[in-house]
Amino acid sequence: MKVEKFKVLLYLKKIGLDKSGKAPIMGRITVNRTMAQFSSKLSCTPELWNPRESRLNGKSKEAVEINAKIDKLLLAINLAFDTLLERKIDFDATAVKEAFQG
Repeated sequence: MKVEKFKVLLYLKKIGLDKSGKAPIMGRITVNRTMAQFSSKLSCTPELWNPRESRLNGKSKEAVEINAKIDKLLLAINLAFDTLLERKIDFDATAVKEAFQG
């Protein structure tokens, strides 16, 4: 399978703020023309979120911890993608999502 496009986007779901005022961090995996969305099960203060970088600004305890978890999440997604590529079978974004979520 030829993969022309593989991208992972993280964004805040600002509509669904929890009681402490934090917004959940959602993700979207794109493979060629297929798309799959997922919840990262992380949440952060909306004011710290940097949409261009897909991570939190600053050196606060919250920013450092969430950014470390985001790095692990992205690493797991890329590992799942590489594993599916090695199998030399056709797959889409949903298969990548299911592979990294287990």
